Order: sequence, then structure tokens, then C-alpha cells
Amino acid sequence: MAIRGSSKEAPSASESEAKNSTSHNNNNSTNSRASTKARNAAAQAAQAELLARHIHSNGPKEQKSVDPLNFESLPDITLRKYRDHYNLPAKSSLSTDGYLLASEIGKKSYSYKNRDRVTKPELASAVKKHFMSQTVKESEIITNFIYKVNNQDKAFKLNLKN
Repeated sequence: MAIRGSSKEAPSASESEAKNSTSHNNNNSTNSRASTKARNAAAQAAQAELLARHIHSNGPKEQKSVDPLNFESLPDITLRKYRDHYNLPAKSSLSTDGYLLASEIGKKSYSYKNRDRVTKPELASAVKKHFMSQTVKESEIITNFIYKVNNQDKAFKLNLKN
């Protein structure tokens, strides 16, 4: 009887299968690790693209501030309110209805024939001209500002006492 460890016998079928399976598993695990890394990298890139496309910061630094002296960027309603408050001789700007009246049917209407409106840039220039010509009283501005800050959360209350 021969001793197994001392002689060079051919490995049994189960031993050779075990060696092949461990070698195959090591090769598969290496491939699966590489493919997992590649999949993770692709998923991270896709997620970064998705976040960049759909999520935006709403912080105060991200919002574009309106130039306070760029009157053309202000809404029409603000310009109209300013014109009405200071009784400017300028005509009101065209509304959406005013632009619709410029069609062929609209030109025949009473509203179109008796219109006295101007474009938004013309109204904005009139408002800017008036605004720039106003004198500033710093003492009034400071006192009004302090009053508004102190009373901004208080509702107007009228107490009638007998």
C-alpha cells in the first residue's frame, strides 16, 4: 500500500474539481468586483447628472437680485401703482388686453380707437425720471424706517373708548 503524501499520484476527480472551482471563484470574484465598481461609478455619475438637472439651490446668494434703478425690469403693476400714487402725467402702459386689441378685429373696437396707452419702456422712463428728480430728506427716511421696523408686526387697532 502506498502512502498518499509521499508518492506523486494524480489527484482525484473531486480534488481537481475543488481546485478548478476555487480558481474559477477567484476569477469570478475579481470580475464581479470590477463590474460592481464600474456599475457604482456609472450610478454615481447618473445620480450626479440627475441632481444637477433637477435640484437647484434656493439660497439667498443663488437668487438674482433686481437692480433697484432698472425700472424696465419692474412689473407693469408696480409702475402703474407708482404713476397713480404720485399722479404722474404719463399714460398707463399697455396691458395684455391692449396688445390683443392690436389685431385686425381689435382695431375696429371702441377701446382701440380711444386708447391712450404707452409701452412699458416709455412708462418706465417716465417713472425713473420722476424718481430721480425727487429730493431726499434723510431725517424723514430714517424716522419712517425706524417706525416701520418697530411696528411691522403690530396690526392696526382702533380702540373706541366712551
